[in-house]
Amino acid sequence: MKIRGKKHLNRDASDVDTGKLLELVEGRHHKDLEVAARAVLASNGRHAFALKALSFALIGMGRDEEALPVVDLALRLAPTDGELHNNRGIALAMLMRWDDSIASFAEALRWSPNDPEIHKNLGHAWFRMGRWNEAVTALLKAIEIHPDDYVEAIHMLAMALINANRMDEAAAVCEALRASDPNDPGILYTLIYIALRRCDWTDIADMSASLRTIVKDFQHPVGNAGFALPMPGISSGEQLAIARNYAAHIIPARLLQSAHSLALTWQPGARRLKLGYLSCDFRRHPVGSAVVEVIERHDRERIESFGYSIGDDDGSELRRRFAAGFEHFVDVSSMSVHATASRIRDDGIDILVDLSGWTGFARIESLAIRCAPIQVSWLGYAGTLGHTKLADYLIGDAVATPQSLHDAFVEAIVHMPNSFMPLDTRRRVGTAPTRQSQGLPEDAFVLCSFNNCYKFNPGLLDLWCRLLANMPDAVLWLPRLNDTVAANLKREVEQRGIDHSRLVLAKYVESATEHFGRMQLADLALDTFPFNSHSTGADTLWAGVPMVTKLGDTFAGRVGASLLTAAGLPELVADDEEGYSQLVLDLYRDRPRLAALRQRLVEARDTAPLFDMAGFTRDLENLYFSMAADAWRPEADFGASGRPEPETEP
Repeated sequence: MKIRGKKHLNRDASDVDTGKLLELVEGRHHKDLEVAARAVLASNGRHAFALKALSFALIGMGRDEEALPVVDLALRLAPTDGELHNNRGIALAMLMRWDDSIASFAEALRWSPNDPEIHKNLGHAWFRMGRWNEAVTALLKAIEIHPDDYVEAIHMLAMALINANRMDEAAAVCEALRASDPNDPGILYTLIYIALRRCDWTDIADMSASLRTIVKDFQHPVGNAGFALPMPGISSGEQLAIARNYAAHIIPARLLQSAHSLALTWQPGARRLKLGYLSCDFRRHPVGSAVVEVIERHDRERIESFGYSIGDDDGSELRRRFAAGFEHFVDVSSMSVHATASRIRDDGIDILVDLSGWTGFARIESLAIRCAPIQVSWLGYAGTLGHTKLADYLIGDAVATPQSLHDAFVEAIVHMPNSFMPLDTRRRVGTAPTRQSQGLPEDAFVLCSFNNCYKFNPGLLDLWCRLLANMPDAVLWLPRLNDTVAANLKREVEQRGIDHSRLVLAKYVESATEHFGRMQLADLALDTFPFNSHSTGADTLWAGVPMVTKLGDTFAGRVGASLLTAAGLPELVADDEEGYSQLVLDLYRDRPRLAALRQRLVEARDTAPLFDMAGFTRDLENLYFSMAADAWRPEADFGASGRPEPETEP
């Protein structure tokens, strides 16, 4: 934020007063500036520069709500002052009123079209609204017209490109930043994530070592908390540190520090529990596919369900199922953070379940405002949100989130009796196509992993290629995400001594039925680590393909074990990489055993807890009612977390 004096001197006031104010502005002495500006305004309430200086001081001290009427008064005196419109946009942005701030920045650019800071501020506002490509356009303009390297805007541009899935461009931007400052931990952290997204691991070992040297235990901010989940070598405790720092960076401190202000009005037997779900994924998406049947099965005699969609309507059948499955389905995608929270509050929601966490299109700032008396994190994000203001509870299970991990979460952990992961059992498993139609050799032993590419990493591919070397008739069947990923994966397997012809890349198919049908061509699925298969793993098992996993030491790294245990196949969970490899080789060599496992898995569709969505939904509802009962009871036991702990875990 800048402020200039000479263009906006009030000719009816003393230039001496303006000069003193300008000195304080340039020195950023906000408290002294407020006192001086108010003194000038006491004798001349229409002193334009004093009003402008006062708004600058108030914004600088984080008193944004107080600053807005001051800016508005100043704008009545100087409506063509682009800096004042910019200041207004900054105050609105600090209040997370992103949509209103965009209008102010646009007006500022009308009068100051060549001010790079305003273009940068507009880009930031578009970014926070989840409008990534609009953010890129504004940030590129800021960088173009800035007289020097506009490092702040370039950093922001990299993040916008990542969220827009423009990974090659994001890599180029971050490499340029790294060249100018090779020890910037945020850039190293982001580059590691981009490397995983592109499967370009050329410098990932060196970058990881440098990052570890610089940040040690991650007590210093590095960036988006979600980037840490797939990174090898980051512990649960370090994930907590990263999330705490990220929450503190993204959300104004006054919101995180303010008291919880909503009281629960529900009481047992009085009315139905008002249950809301907030998500950007009520569409064709892994989270949407996993949760839709649960929504459809909620007991309307006990629960009044609300779906709040912050994502676009993709026109899919899945979207239509959500619209019909929720008793109330509300599109809040165009609403601001505050409007979203207000809508949820006005609906009187008792428990709000956030399904997004620190993912790209989330609106987690609304959680900081407190949309409901009880807020819950579930399913879409396998980690802590980093601050107690955001969620009171996190839903896991005894395998994925055992007691030994609870200290790495700020939320109170509550357990489902089986896996915390649901799936849509109403999807049909189609008929398997021919192997030839999928580019698979007829006589090959097919190993598959249909995970997103950021879950692949050098150590994992080392292990898989060692397996291929010991399984001469085996091929590795992975998804084909894009040309960059395809070329990089082929290069990586060649570097490990495996002909790239043994890597088969599957094209995307829109139909779940068709996808499940072709998955049956695989003999065995390989789980990823440290970030396991989640909905992908559940889908693999639903298709009847056994999966081998390794039990990790983070929530994200224990989900495969949770799924297999609930499917009745705990013997496919290995304790370490050696056990994982041996288990794969044993099943490769013992085809009757593998065939028996496949048959058990098919039969488990009718018997195993993983596939019992009626029972899953009852258990989940019981968990919600336990949370509500504990919040309602005057004698509720508040544990060390400062939040009510469920009396029992179902």
